[in-house]
Amino acid sequence: MTDLPKIDPACLPEGYELQCYTIKKVLGQGGFGVTYLAHDKNLDREIAIKEFMPRDIAKRGKDFTIQSINESSHEKLEWGLERFIREARTLSKFNHNNIVRVHTVFEENSTAYMVMSYEHGISFHERLKKGQPGEEELMDMLMGLLDGLEVLHEARFIHRDIKPGNIFIREDGTAILLDFGSARQAIGEETMTLTKVVTPGYAPFEQYYGRSDMQGPWTDIYSLGATCFRAITGEPPIDATFRNRYTGEEAIKVVWDDLEKQGKKYSTFFLRAIEHSLRSNYKERPRSASEWRTMLTDPSLSTQTQWRLASNSFGNKSRTALVKPDNKKVIILWGIIATLLGVVLLLLIKMFFAQ
Repeated sequence: MTDLPKIDPACLPEGYELQCYTIKKVLGQGGFGVTYLAHDKNLDREIAIKEFMPRDIAKRGKDFTIQSINESSHEKLEWGLERFIREARTLSKFNHNNIVRVHTVFEENSTAYMVMSYEHGISFHERLKKGQPGEEELMDMLMGLLDGLEVLHEARFIHRDIKPGNIFIREDGTAILLDFGSARQAIGEETMTLTKVVTPGYAPFEQYYGRSDMQGPWTDIYSLGATCFRAITGEPPIDATFRNRYTGEEAIKVVWDDLEKQGKKYSTFFLRAIEHSLRSNYKERPRSASEWRTMLTDPSLSTQTQWRLASNSFGNKSRTALVKPDNKKVIILWGIIATLLGVVLLLLIKMFFAQ
């Protein structure tokens, strides 16, 4: 007897009909949703459908509806569903080459489904399994993604979950942003389970303990910088909750030491820009996608200038402490000279009036 394929009860089965869409297979699933490959019978094309399914607070019934696991989670499920639908409607307004195209959203099975373009290619996570990308490849990816982020941020929308698995590389090499995390972040804030909704290593400190009003373009910049750090070093940076124990120069050194080891393969200019995006304090990172793009591309911005722009991290030290020993000697010497000149000037004045 032939064994039947195992079907995950949390997912819709192959052949299931959703309005004019037929489910073909599961493309991916996580703690907050399932993404399917489906066939659009009306337009006769393949599309991707993302189903809102937060496993911590919901389960699938025998009739395929999504139900809260208990009474206390019902309100949280409704809250997250509302944010998921709002996110889909916002994304549908963007028509950018580096942002996944959302066509529509609809409610069914007591949940919601986001219908998106189906892209051919591989995730950046899969790309990294093939080897370390060079600086030119990373720069091409960054420039496209920063263009997309700039459009999102101008509309006051934040991705909140950039990582290698949520960046897709098309067959023509262009990169696009997938799987936005606004609904997940909302549920995390509402249920006080932020540590479960962020990805360690890729999430900045403000996503763990800060409300949404502390987050902004700099939040996505950190996550994109962490993705580049992973591509360059082979590992994501030390998690923000641990890095927050360090301050000033020490906090920079924790990240820079790993980046500097790759100095033979990447320019110091490029590595400094990556480090700058990974500052623990969000006020010390580039404030916008355009600002970080300038740091990455402007030839007139020397490495020393980059470093000076990033020097706010040393604010906990006094200005005197930041003066090098040699500079201190020069300052003292000039002070002595100025004093002597003052004494000589006084003597000359006295001699003039004595006459």
